[in-house]
Amino acid sequence: MRRFFFEPSARKGDDIELAETESRHIAKALRLHVGSQIELFDGTGMRYLAEITNIGRQVRAHILTADEDQQQGKVLLHVDQAMLKSAKMDFIVEKCTELGVASFRPFISSRCQGKIDDDQRGARRQHRWQRIVESACKQCSRPRPMELHDSLSLAAICSSADHDSPTLRILFWEEEKETSLHELPPVTDYQQIHLLLGPEGGFSQEEVELARQAGYHSVTLGPQILRAETATVAAIAIIRYLAGDM
Repeated sequence: MRRFFFEPSARKGDDIELAETESRHIAKALRLHVGSQIELFDGTGMRYLAEITNIGRQVRAHILTADEDQQQGKVLLHVDQAMLKSAKMDFIVEKCTELGVASFRPFISSRCQGKIDDDQRGARRQHRWQRIVESACKQCSRPRPMELHDSLSLAAICSSADHDSPTLRILFWEEEKETSLHELPPVTDYQQIHLLLGPEGGFSQEEVELARQAGYHSVTLGPQILRAETATVAAIAIIRYLAGDM
């Protein structure tokens, strides 16, 4: 069944008026008709079965049933990702959404490639990522979108770490030779897990020491040196498996 997003403010009782982009996709690309049933999300964790009641510039639908999201993982997983080249970051945002990451925060480190965003470019990038998240949610039937945060420096992330909450903080580093995930406490002992992942050039020794002082455990993903985007997907999948969510 086809899935679409709508803003909560577009709901009047059990009637929904979809945005023009979604309406155009329904009418022009999919050629759905009055009476067709669709699945709707509003970003609050609710899932709706609805029936199209009008096809026009803005498609209208009537809610038939509603369910609350039951896909919440046993552990909330947060990803802090050093900025990569544009296409790679788009890929990571999509895969983090599909893999059930709760929140995603980009950051700037010393070996990040490319230019630092100005406000206008950063806003365009955030808007693009939001569209990627929504599209990925529709594809994987995820009712609650991944939360996107503005970019920070690595120092700001480390200084904001909350040491009072039951949180496990893990830094994946290609130069770590001694500690693997097997040496850490069970991930199921924690309510939240923060993953810190580096850029194409990896973390510097100074950055790793800064993160360790903030409570991060540096671990290896194995003897192979993985591409940055491969390492992120592998790390998330492994943690979700260890948490019992896969």
